[in-house]
Amino acid sequence: MTKKILLIDDDKDMCSTLKDVLKLDTQFEVEYTISPLDALDKIKETNYDLIVVDYKMPEMNGIELLEHIKKMNKTVIVIMLTAFLSNELIEKAQKAGAKKVLSKFIWPNEISKQIADILK
Repeated sequence: MTKKILLIDDDKDMCSTLKDVLKLDTQFEVEYTISPLDALDKIKETNYDLIVVDYKMPEMNGIELLEHIKKMNKTVIVIMLTAFLSNELIEKAQKAGAKKVLSKFIWPNEISKQIADILK
């Protein structure tokens, strides 16, 4: 069964790379957007199994976006990626509903493995 994943990160290269790695797993259907506001529109239209959210973005930060996502769909799994990993951020993200918080500095295939493990 195909799992739908949405990547949200203002770094287009990060989205593109992670999408390419995730698509190696034929069970994943992957989309991305570089705009949190565009992401909210996509989430209204599509029922995603998992959403990956960057923490630091210009329109709104990942915590704010996560709160909006969880108001729209309480059951969707959300993973936060950040270059600014700290215990405080992990705590805030988990309180807002993130399943996991990962550093952007791990290999994309490791992020993909984490996602596959969560979706199993």
